[in-house]
Amino acid sequence: MKSERLAAAFLVALLAPGCVSSMWERTEKISSNGALSRLYVPKLYAPLRPGSIYPDRRTPVPAKGRPAVIVVCPAAGKCPKKEILGPLAERGIVVLMFEGGLKEPPREDLLRTRPEAAGAPQGLLLVEPTTDFLRGCMGAGATPGAVAILRSRAPEPAALPSPSSPSKQLFDRATRRVLLAVLLGSEANSPSETAVEKLYAPDAAGLLPREAYRDVAEWLAGELGAR
Repeated sequence: MKSERLAAAFLVALLAPGCVSSMWERTEKISSNGALSRLYVPKLYAPLRPGSIYPDRRTPVPAKGRPAVIVVCPAAGKCPKKEILGPLAERGIVVLMFEGGLKEPPREDLLRTRPEAAGAPQGLLLVEPTTDFLRGCMGAGATPGAVAILRSRAPEPAALPSPSSPSKQLFDRATRRVLLAVLLGSEANSPSETAVEKLYAPDAAGLLPREAYRDVAEWLAGELGAR
């Protein structure tokens, strides 16, 4: 198809991890119902030659109709911004990040009218979300086709979901694809046809390792068709 051939021509630059400032074509602030966010538009390049998998870094191309991910960080606590943004940029995904969290799920039209992401699939990446926030993001009326959840700190044993807990029922009844990236010992134990759970040993600081963020970005890229 013509659209597929056109999409294949827009190759994503392979950038070294940690060079966050060089991974984006531009960034800008966006306000939604009083909540501030920042839009990150990835750098894209034409192929070195027709059919090549290598980018021609001398020939940048604009980001148009790219898959997008809305990242919602917790209202309180640290958001692993660098670890999240790097792998998403490498895969040419447009990112809208709410560093200060949200009280309600993000509006579905936040990126629908943006030329960088118009007409493309959209996903969510939630960092330490509450059960109520998850329910709003993954209910029957929610639009994102894929939701990734990062849980970087193990909760108290009493807070772990039981077979009848609201969080486990939420994952079992999910109407869209869900990835749970959590630390060993904090798992929800709720595998289903739509929910996938990946467990990680903590790093030296007791948090999710970098591998978890790469896996989340790769999963979102596959679910949203970011190639």
